[in-house]
Amino acid sequence: MKPNRLITIFVLLCIALVVYAKKKQEYPLAEIKVGYDYHYKFLRGEDGVVEKNTPFVLIANQNQSKFYCPSTEYRDSLLSTPSGRAKERQMFNAAVRAYSDGSDRSAMDGVVYHSRLYVFKDFAKSVSTTYDEAGMGECGYYDEPFSEIDWVIAEDSTKNILEYQCIMATADYHGRKWTVWFTPEIPMQDGPWKFCGLPGLVLEASEPSGQHHFIATGVELCSNPIFPVFNSEYHKMNRLDMLRAARYYKENSNAMFKAATGFELGGGNDAPITEESRKYDYRETDYH
Repeated sequence: MKPNRLITIFVLLCIALVVYAKKKQEYPLAEIKVGYDYHYKFLRGEDGVVEKNTPFVLIANQNQSKFYCPSTEYRDSLLSTPSGRAKERQMFNAAVRAYSDGSDRSAMDGVVYHSRLYVFKDFAKSVSTTYDEAGMGECGYYDEPFSEIDWVIAEDSTKNILEYQCIMATADYHGRKWTVWFTPEIPMQDGPWKFCGLPGLVLEASEPSGQHHFIATGVELCSNPIFPVFNSEYHKMNRLDMLRAARYYKENSNAMFKAATGFELGGGNDAPITEESRKYDYRETDYH
């Protein structure tokens, strides 16, 4: 090979490495990682009231953060590439076999979405961006200002969570009254879901009905990249429209699924809407 061609190849390799290095560094790095357990209650047909726990993670620095379900991000990352989609299909088929033959009734837990929720916060712009489900097979996202949460701090109410001294604060937010516990010992104005704007990290949040509760399970230093959402299926929508669409699908899922596919979801007709069923609602209830 001629010397000048070797030099050309070397230069091209150097350029490629520089471009790759820049690409690797284009995402901001987190400074902290907080695990949360999200406990929630809902009505499910003949099963009545069902309680579930879904693990979430908050990774954050002083400028931005991401709150997400790790299993959802893993599945979204697989589905973003051809090789990943092939791997996801293998995992799904294996889980279906295990579930169908009864050898592992929990097999499907690892291959279905437990939550499509992501919340990104931009502290320079004081704006959060929420990604979530919006009905049958539809996902959306929307922006909203931090100022929509107006906190009242109760300095005389304190308790310990994970050995951190926490102070209570309350807010009426999108139809529910929330009580949170934040710790000034971790001076980040962040927390689970959309909660932010307090002089310390929120470690616990709950509302009076007991349907929704976030509690921190661990705090650690972290330098992971804050990646954007891998899934491109989220479309910009209105927050209230998303909630209305999600609620309509929840109450009419069998009928909608049958209309779209010709098959039923396994429960026959949708459960009748009653005063009791209306009591179990989303984290935000102002869409009614």
